[in-house]
Amino acid sequence: MYRTQPQRRSTAWTRLTGTLLMLVSYATLVVGVLPLPPDADVRALRLALIGCALMCVLMWITASVRSPRTGAVVLDKAGQRERRPSRSLPVLLALAIPLASGAALVQAVGPDGEQGRWVSQVYAAGGGAYEVPIDKVLSEPRPTGVNINDVDEYAADVTVTLQFDAGARSVTVHGAKTVGKPVKGDTVAVMYAPGRPRLGVRHHDSGFFSSGFALIWIWAATFFVGVFAAGVFAMSRDEVHSARRFRTDVHGPAALVLCLGVALLLPGAFFCTSTWAGWLLALAAASTPWLALTWVLKRM
Repeated sequence: MYRTQPQRRSTAWTRLTGTLLMLVSYATLVVGVLPLPPDADVRALRLALIGCALMCVLMWITASVRSPRTGAVVLDKAGQRERRPSRSLPVLLALAIPLASGAALVQAVGPDGEQGRWVSQVYAAGGGAYEVPIDKVLSEPRPTGVNINDVDEYAADVTVTLQFDAGARSVTVHGAKTVGKPVKGDTVAVMYAPGRPRLGVRHHDSGFFSSGFALIWIWAATFFVGVFAAGVFAMSRDEVHSARRFRTDVHGPAALVLCLGVALLLPGAFFCTSTWAGWLLALAAASTPWLALTWVLKRM
């Protein structure tokens, strides 16, 4: 024989708001983990999703607080038929935690400092990255030390013809990189704003051995940690389902820790931080989902 403690009862509103919270949270995390360009539209989309997620949290808390409590009842273990909760919720929560950490780390990938400010200005002016043919190679190609599919990468100063709003113009691109020695007619990736020629033109380095290499490691770690956590949470689904019942002393501090993680990413979203500062803030933000989980497990 044992006695259960009074707890909040699950209602249609708590289930609805909880489901909505899960859907919006996953949409936010998926957008966060994708390598989208650092333009104003992407930033607005991410902030809008974060705002929607916060609203869903408040709705779930309100529905949970207003739900009735169950009274303490005495149950007979021998006579009580055991009912195992479903595996879906533990698996979804297990995948969300590493996905949140991965999304935080992805925010540190990409241009920063002066280069980051310039890229942001180009995107704000309606520009982007373009593939254009080489008109002329101006300098002796020099190897960069990178080998792609057994072919060396080279860098050289080249001239290209770009289409600006005021008409076509021949410009020089310094340090343009190509797979193999560049010759006339090869294409190079450049970044510029057709409506803002004064911003200049630069080579667009988007290869695997720049930001792509870091993204592959982040995605791989997120995937393997998520699979491992899903297996652990699925075996402990009784404990996971017990955390569904809202408790101020449990979920309140956990929510504050998660909000701190979001706040740590705001400097990188609105300002161009240095490389070390961006990664330091991202690593700190990536740890907050695990800190929140640890708090909940200790308090339940």
